[in-house]
Amino acid sequence: MAKQPTYGDELAKLGKYILSEDNENAKNQYLYPIFTKLFGEKMKTESAAGGADVYVEGQIIVECKTKHSQWVEAFFQALHYKRKAGLAYHTIIVIAHEFVAIWKNVELTEDITKHIYTIEVSKSASQVGKENAKKINKQQIEAIQQKAIYWLSPKDFKEDSKSITIATYEILKILNNLKSDRIQINTHNFIEAIETMKGFFERPIDAVHAFYSILPYWDFTSKIASRDVSYDDVRVIGFNCSKFSEKIDIIPRLVLQFESFIIRHYIFTNEGSGLSIDYYFSRFDEVLATIDPEFVEQHGIFFTDHNLSKFTLWYLKQHLDTDLSENYYVFDPAGGSGNLVASWRGHLKHKIISELQPDLLKIIERRLRVDPFHVETGFTVVPKPAENRGLNFIKLSADEYLEEIEKALAKKEFSLDKPLAFLLNPPYKNTDENEEIREVKDAEYEIHPDILNITGEDAGRERYLAFLGQILLMAQKKSAFESLVLIFTPTSWLIPRPTFQNFRTEWDKHFEYQNGLIVTSNEFFKLDGKWPVAFTVWKYKYDENRVNEIQLTDFTHLKKRDLNIDWDEPHAEIIEQIWEKVKSPNRIYLSEKKQKIKDWFGQSMYDFKRDPTKTEIDSKKIYGGLPKKDERRKNKKTYGIADSNYIGFMEDNTPVRVKQDNSKRLSNIPNRVWFLLFTAFSRVNMTMTQSGPSNSRSYCAYDLESAKTTFSWFTITKALNGKYPLWA
Repeated sequence: MAKQPTYGDELAKLGKYILSEDNENAKNQYLYPIFTKLFGEKMKTESAAGGADVYVEGQIIVECKTKHSQWVEAFFQALHYKRKAGLAYHTIIVIAHEFVAIWKNVELTEDITKHIYTIEVSKSASQVGKENAKKINKQQIEAIQQKAIYWLSPKDFKEDSKSITIATYEILKILNNLKSDRIQINTHNFIEAIETMKGFFERPIDAVHAFYSILPYWDFTSKIASRDVSYDDVRVIGFNCSKFSEKIDIIPRLVLQFESFIIRHYIFTNEGSGLSIDYYFSRFDEVLATIDPEFVEQHGIFFTDHNLSKFTLWYLKQHLDTDLSENYYVFDPAGGSGNLVASWRGHLKHKIISELQPDLLKIIERRLRVDPFHVETGFTVVPKPAENRGLNFIKLSADEYLEEIEKALAKKEFSLDKPLAFLLNPPYKNTDENEEIREVKDAEYEIHPDILNITGEDAGRERYLAFLGQILLMAQKKSAFESLVLIFTPTSWLIPRPTFQNFRTEWDKHFEYQNGLIVTSNEFFKLDGKWPVAFTVWKYKYDENRVNEIQLTDFTHLKKRDLNIDWDEPHAEIIEQIWEKVKSPNRIYLSEKKQKIKDWFGQSMYDFKRDPTKTEIDSKKIYGGLPKKDERRKNKKTYGIADSNYIGFMEDNTPVRVKQDNSKRLSNIPNRVWFLLFTAFSRVNMTMTQSGPSNSRSYCAYDLESAKTTFSWFTITKALNGKYPLWA
């Protein structure tokens, strides 16, 4: 058998051409090798190609530009070569800096091609390109873009620094199959393909399930098969009829249209570029957020970035002497898309995964089932997706949940004879708002009373804290084992915030803190808002008197692209790739005892908001210091007093008569400076100076010592405004 040619060097040069900002002609040495190797002497350039950059008779024309913004003129320029120079081709390729687009002539409508016939044939192709680019409108430009069978634009490089490797292999696949009428579905357009598939199904989520069902079987040979004309058992058959998918529930009258869609497309994968089926599963969060964003929001689901999960594993191996593979059953009770357990491929053996949503459980099972590693090492999905039900981690008692796990393991002839390593990114949703919407989206989590007894009612509203409460109860039940907890959470409970203090006291008795790090929320999770997300590691070891000191490694400077490396490389090569980004990080000490602001200032906060007295209410007279017609007089609270010569200010600067305090800080002589000061770093932009107290958080400079502290605090806040660290 003839040895298949390899294209590693040529693709690397093509990648250099695409990424280079040099003038198009200055980098031709990187462009030509791939076409020369693919087409040999058939490949022509420049004068031999009628002026085109690359031409292969009967097959392709390639037009290059320096900037991606020139792609429209390059497109029309390529079209004009057929008219002016009589070149014959069925595929157009435009390449520029961080840009590649490919069109098939058969896909181009008359509305697009007619433009080249409105300009004299004698004009040069470059002139025709420029003139057409100027005269067509935005809607027409979008129509041309939509007809492309391949589209790589600068935004793809902003999100994924490794995409050039995958991109060049995607382009190679198209060039190797120019005779095929099938259109490539790849890393850049697969979500749009799922959007198109929605029309074949009753519910949008069914299109998602269908895509991930047929994903491993959809290649150049794929077609659909049905048991009979009723189309009640439709499947996709691929790889020359050697593999077939599970049943797909398509609307019966649309089966033939769906078949046409399948045979006109194929899924791109290429192990040589590091792109496997699992890549498409790893981006399930983006798919779901596009198809049903309300579902994602109400469940509080922030799927874990697969490279972030690999980074945390790498960090864990550097700082924790624990072999998860041999010594633990790894359990993710909030499996989501499966990114956590799937990303730690090669480092975990038997895995147990659960989820509240059956839709998510089905995706996880499909993902693990098509990966030989996970099949070989073993996994258990609780409950079985075939039961079409999920499992609410915080609804059952710890005993009931452990029983569910043990029953599922027993079916695979395992027993719970090892400690559990809880590996999870739980929902962060606060359950105080939008109850009706959560119920519609089946996102209304019930919480078992045993959990609320530990967390308290207020803390229990934070879903992630309820997850921690259940973990604590389960670890207690299995106290003979030293369970591990590896968890992504907000940092509020680590400080801890006063609401979480009682829970942290109980947690610290049972778990010993091992290590942790923080990253930026919206850099790695699909959510609004910017705040620190912590990944912390804990080991079960009861100590009645323990108070954990929390130190975190600060990686909030990391960008998503910084972690987009090949994590399967040897340790030394991984270090080389990310060393500049992770060397000498700061350590954040969350457990340091902070001096209270009133102690530092030597004065208490002045606050003139208060409850009205019974005498004031019964008197039926006007009370409080606000102006007579101020609407805030209707509030339950009142502000100031009616009979005073001292003035304070509401947040909107409305004057209020206020009472002299015990420290005699109020004065009608201009020898006082009042400050509105906050202890929270995140609110330093709200500090201000006034000539009187505010309705809360007021401190006064009334002598030399008080002036030193208040003016210093105020000055620091103004210096830090807009520059304070995320962890703060």
